[in-house]
Amino acid sequence: MNCRCWLFSFLLLFFTALPAQAKIYATPILADADLLLETSPEKALEITERYLNQRRLSVPADNSRVHVNEETDHSVRTPLSTINALQIKARAQSLLNAQSDAIHTINQAEALAVENAFSYTLLETQLIHAEILWHGMGDASSAAARLDKIDQVIAGDEKLQRSEQIKILQYQLLMLRADMESTLGDERVAEKMYIRAKRDLSELDAPKEEINFLLNHGRHYLRHQHYDLALDRLLSGYWLAQETDDHGKMAIANLELATLYEERKVFDKALEHATQAGEFFEHFNRTIPLARTLALIASIYEQQGRYNLALVHYFNALDQENQLRLPTRSAKLRLSIARVYLKLYNYPKTEQYLHHA
Repeated sequence: MNCRCWLFSFLLLFFTALPAQAKIYATPILADADLLLETSPEKALEITERYLNQRRLSVPADNSRVHVNEETDHSVRTPLSTINALQIKARAQSLLNAQSDAIHTINQAEALAVENAFSYTLLETQLIHAEILWHGMGDASSAAARLDKIDQVIAGDEKLQRSEQIKILQYQLLMLRADMESTLGDERVAEKMYIRAKRDLSELDAPKEEINFLLNHGRHYLRHQHYDLALDRLLSGYWLAQETDDHGKMAIANLELATLYEERKVFDKALEHATQAGEFFEHFNRTIPLARTLALIASIYEQQGRYNLALVHYFNALDQENQLRLPTRSAKLRLSIARVYLKLYNYPKTEQYLHHA
């Protein structure tokens, strides 16, 4: 699998790793912020920051009621709602490529969960921390260490083991481990984990997780060039997302399908899916996935010999990457631009972009 597609995986897997089952929040404000993560993390970040800044932390008189809606007083926030807000904020920051800020925020959430002895919420927060470390930063060892700690806590707590919430968290943990194994090259171990996760999913009351599973499993097959299996999973995920009117997941599926068709040299289908994905990401101002979509379209045009169109899309992708301040990715795009200029026999421009790279 080429390097460009490997880079896709960190962002897109973070999107599909976002917990899809309906989580009950104590306030509609946080429910709205959570829903905005996939389409507009900037707005999710804005909402959570305003929530945290405008309300004071108020400890409930009865700690057993922390899961009940106690937000009728809009001037206060409970410890649980504060942790939920910090979780959403950290995920939004990671999606916006502010990884250091995301780690700082999720550490705050963990400290508050420990302070209030929220055992399940602490594990949930630690899982989000692991997702940020892996999907946001590519730090497999640190992410794996956190997952190991979560496993150890669950194994030592029989009450937690009987919780339906814990079963869903364990499923998400298994999916994260499967992705790590797949990305790091252990296809066999990853496939065993995906098979186990599919079995576990069938026993959970989390129907929306099916889309996530299909897209993640399809990406695993694509990563290891099992194209027929990848196509089956990705198309299934796409159609299920369409049935549930989940446009965010449809966009992710479209980009994965475009990558698959591009690798198989089916350029008309690749352009069709990439264009649909690009329209969604552009509409919601999703800079990171839009940059990758534009780079993919440019690559398709380049392989078709449509060099002027390729340059236009490479330049547009470069504009997006420059906003993100990711020098390594920008350098790769400059190398691609230099390659196209070389094919056009424009040697001065070739040298210019090689120098920039």
